Amino acid sequence: MRILLFVIATLLVAAAAPAAHDVFQTSSLEEVAADDRFICVYGNQSSATAYEGWWGGNETYARMFSPLVEPCECDIGFTIRAINMQLGLDSSADLMVSALLLEADWNGSCWQPGATLTFSPVHVIDYIELFGYYQITIPCDFPCASMTEPYFIAVDFIGGTSDRVNIVGGGDAETCTSYNDWGDGWYDLVADIGFFDGLTMWAVSDCCYEPIDTDVTSWGKVKTLYR
Repeated sequence: MRILLFVIATLLVAAAAPAAHDVFQTSSLEEVAADDRFICVYGNQSSATAYEGWWGGNETYARMFSPLVEPCECDIGFTIRAINMQLGLDSSADLMVSALLLEADWNGSCWQPGATLTFSPVHVIDYIELFGYYQITIPCDFPCASMTEPYFIAVDFIGGTSDRVNIVGGGDAETCTSYNDWGDGWYDLVADIGFFDGLTMWAVSDCCYEPIDTDVTSWGKVKTLYR
């Protein structure tokens, strides 16, 4: 994918967040077509904006989806085969990431990320040659999940370094759907931080017929192995 065209604004962020970021228009980025090998695509594939200077290291980005609302031919359950996130990266990228499926918790007015249900093996990003915007695909083989519940897909940056990581968003500026946790709890990127759109993050999946329970997986213990 080609580089961004020009700076259009400076993002004003909440006091708890890292300071001063640039926002770029991404009109050179095209929406990513659904993979025909899979039945269901959940999340947000549109891209319109990139946020430079936001990423700071070990942190997690999450995007909500509801299987019953989004088009899908599955009747009982779905199993995620890959989680994708669009990122601006350069050759300095040497990162370890994992894909997560999280419960969606209702706090009385908003859905927010909850307990980890399952997670992928660690995926290493060390194959970028030139700065550009890339679809990062993290392979998954998640257990079957029920069609009746909302969820969050997430990408967890476990470790590694990079001089430049631009977060990409697109679509509507819808609250209660896109979150970031940089170690201080979950922040709504639209309502709390002021992002112009939701995270460009989506999952591809197949149908399945024996959904898992919503028991909490001890992701924290596994994550410490990669620190």
